[in-house]
Amino acid sequence: MDKILIDIKKKREFSGLPNSIIERVAKFTGGEIKESRALLRKYFGVFLTNKILKGKLSPDEMLTNHRSSKKRDYRKFYRKIFSEIESVDSVIDLGCGVNGLSYKYLREVVGNVDYVGVEAAGQLVEYTNKYFDNEGFSAKVISGDLFDVEKILKILKKQKKERIVFLFQIVDVLENLERGFSEKFVLEISKECEKIVLSFPVESLSGRKLVAQRKWLVEFLKNNFIIEKDFLINGERIFVLGKK
Repeated sequence: MDKILIDIKKKREFSGLPNSIIERVAKFTGGEIKESRALLRKYFGVFLTNKILKGKLSPDEMLTNHRSSKKRDYRKFYRKIFSEIESVDSVIDLGCGVNGLSYKYLREVVGNVDYVGVEAAGQLVEYTNKYFDNEGFSAKVISGDLFDVEKILKILKKQKKERIVFLFQIVDVLENLERGFSEKFVLEISKECEKIVLSFPVESLSGRKLVAQRKWLVEFLKNNFIIEKDFLINGERIFVLGKK
């Protein structure tokens, strides 16, 4: 496994990923390096273009160049999410990507809220934390693997109530690497937060409507949570979830 790790991490886009993620993918592919790289590229590398990896873009340019955030108008995005949420003390953004760079827009809507992101790509963790330091924001991003549920729960327990967890466009990644894991994951983290905001894409980057409607996920959410909001915005379907 050590040799596989070394070979995979030779690629720049994978060099900052936690070993645990690479090991899980390698196990999934039976140790095939080419297949492992292809799977990692599909779920992680696709977000890490050369422009992103070089880290020479401004925070707003990073947001508009990153695949998961480029279609979002963050002011409208956060206003819509938080319009009927009365209290929030901390936001925990799991699989945050470059989303932490939108923190200034989040503050416009909810005030000087604590923000903690968890992200696998070390390059994005480093860039975002430098941004927070430069701006003097009460925020940070932690390098982590979302499959390490115990670590995620420890992070959640440390945050101020009322805690809101963001799960933006990560269900597909979790589910494809381990079938059935995403449901267990959402249920576990719901024990250590007051609300969850979950999203999945309904359009491709070109604006084409996606065929997959994730009926299984919608049914799971209906059965286990109070769906306080369910809306479409900028090619994403957003759920604001409360506890039953």
